[in-house]
Formats: sequence, C-alpha cells, structure tokens
Amino acid sequence: MNIYGKILLQDKIVTAGIKIENGRIIEISKQIGGKKVKGLIMPAGIDVHVHLRDFEESYKETIKNGTLAALNGGICLVVDQPNSKPFIDSEEKYLERIRHAEKFVNVDYSLNIGLTRKNLPEINEIVSNLKKKGFNPSVGEVFLQHENSEYQIPHEEINNLRYFSTIHAELPEFVESNRIPNFRFRRREAEIKAVEILKDKNLYFCHISTKEALEMISVSGSYAEVTPHHMLLDESYYSVLRERINVNPPLRLPEDCEFILNNFSNVDVVASDHAPHSPDEKKSGASGYPGVETLYPLLMGLIFLGKLNVFDVAEKIARNPAEIFGFHRYGEIKVGNYANLAVFDISKAERIEAGKLHYFDEWTPFEGFYGVFPHTVIHRGEIVKERGEIFEGCGRVLQS
Repeated sequence: MNIYGKILLQDKIVTAGIKIENGRIIEISKQIGGKKVKGLIMPAGIDVHVHLRDFEESYKETIKNGTLAALNGGICLVVDQPNSKPFIDSEEKYLERIRHAEKFVNVDYSLNIGLTRKNLPEINEIVSNLKKKGFNPSVGEVFLQHENSEYQIPHEEINNLRYFSTIHAELPEFVESNRIPNFRFRRREAEIKAVEILKDKNLYFCHISTKEALEMISVSGSYAEVTPHHMLLDESYYSVLRERINVNPPLRLPEDCEFILNNFSNVDVVASDHAPHSPDEKKSGASGYPGVETLYPLLMGLIFLGKLNVFDVAEKIARNPAEIFGFHRYGEIKVGNYANLAVFDISKAERIEAGKLHYFDEWTPFEGFYGVFPHTVIHRGEIVKERGEIFEGCGRVLQS
C-alpha cells in the first residue's frame, strides 16, 4: 500500500509518497505515487494516560469501546492505568487484564502496573518479571493522595522505585475533601508542593495543572504531562458543567490555563486522562472526564484557531510519548516505524458534539469547542477509518 500527500516529517512538511509493507514504512519519496489524500498526514497519536475501566466497571467503559473512541480520534496506541476494579497490582491481575484486552482492542494497547502499600516491597520484582515476558509497564500513576489509604503512597517511598514511574502529584495534607466543586477543597498547593519535593528525581508527572508546577518541571530533569481540560477549562466552567465539574487534579484558575496553553512548548506530553463515569456517579462527585476521542481533535482545533503549531502538537502527542516510554517504531513518520497515520483536513474544523462521540455516557466537557477529527486513520499499514466508517479489531497488545 502507498499513500501520497502532505506529510509532517518531524520539523518540516513535504509533499511525497509513503511506501508501506508489512505494516511498516519502508520508503518516503517524492517519486512514490499512491492513494492521494487531502489534508495533512500526521503521525497517529499516543495517549499514555487512559482509564478504560471494564471488568467490574464495564457499565461505564470497556476496553473495546474505549479503544474504538481512541481510533476515531486518531490515536493508535493507548496506555491503560491500573486503578481499575480489580486494581492491577500483581503479575497475575496484570496478565488477566492483558488476556482480556487481546480479544477486544481496536488500537495498540499497553498497561501500567499499580503501586499499593501492600505490593511496595515487591513492586520492582513484579515489573522485572513483566518485562521479561515482553511487556512494557511503567509504575503508575502513583497516588500521593487517594481516598483509599491502601493506594496513598508516601512520597519518600518513590526513592525505592527502580523502574520508570508516573506520579499523581497531590499531597494529602492539602486535600480537604472531594466535594463538588472540588477545586474549592483540593488546594493548588497540593500539586505545587509535591512537585517541589520530587521534581529532581527523573519522574513523569501526570496531568500538571498549575503554573508553578509546570515552571519547576520545565527546568528539572523530570517530565510534565498536561491534559486538554487543564489547558481549556478553568474554575469558571462550574457554571456550565455543574455537578460534573470534578476532576483530579481540579480545574484551576484562568491564569493557570492561560500559562499552560501559552507555554505548550515547555510541555513534554499531552494526554487525555480519559476517565469516564456513569451519570449518577458524576452527580455524586466522581472525578474524571471522558477524553480519549477528543484529545487529538482538540489540539488540531487549536491549530485551526492559531493557538498552537502543528510541529509542537506532533511532538507532544506522538514523538515524545514514544521516546519517553520506550515505544519503539512509534511516534514519527519515518522509515522503519509502524505506518500509524492520521490524516487531518484543518479546513474541516467543527464544533464537538457529545452525540457524535462513542462514549457510553453521551457527554463531553468540550461540548461546542472546535475540533478537527481525522478523516482517515491508518494503523500498521491498514486503513481503519475512512469516510466516516471505522473498521474494528485491528489493535494489538504491545509485547516485544
């Protein structure tokens, strides 16, 4: 299969053809013809922070449905987080979820391992055993604050982790409760102080939401992940979202949003923190937003609006996630990599509508925001989305 059009190649855009064989890119050249596509051929996205629920929480999301939503939004690899029910904190539970995922994934799938007080003494051995089996788990997201004390890890224990770890950086002493709206009860200092303590330990900080935390991380040896909701939504959206407002960390001040968006070049990774709940759970204050399907389209919408540039977006949603987490043959359009591509026509920006998305609960906090959805998605050389039609079942569990 060959595809031809405008291609984003790291720091430039060229008009050329891509020759694909056995799922990989084998040549990129102006002399290659092929299927012509309108728009810009981008590397497919990698969402390194999703909560796909399933098992005891299949009423609010499944691996099958969550990866279908990811595919529609131009994501070809997701990293599932372990705080599902049951919590993935052992090799046995990890492999059980992997076996389940193998039957249903619509994009490529990786799974992290969870850290608890109980498995803390053996976490390094668990990760080592899983890596020997060919899996690529990080430890995370490590909860410094959690409503369940079993999952709340003292920050001093981070020093004992030998493997790459992702951190939910909120210190419990600055969290009063999770009542609605939780931005009144989970203070900004919870994140700022946690980052101040841990910033020099070569860690990956999930969903950074404050100006001060991003400033500190950007001059340290650690990594900063941000989400679209912490870039685009602030405390004032309580008037719009009402009882659905809660997310951890909470929405912050308008100046935090503005700083993150204006300093997007200092961000390492953008991820969705996709965390769906049922309508009743949201009304009761459950924290989390669905977001995997709108992650890439929202960023392309910001390009349409002139607020981001396409090279930064490709770096934060594809190249950096692949490099930081060691996903070989992902992240860029280059010879030798998997042919994971998403084709966007920037002129086709549209208002996001929950009813057009694939979430079980037909709701999104980004209702009415501009988005650009890919009209064509190619996964490992196979067309999996074209002209609005999605082809399921092409995903794989990541294993070397």
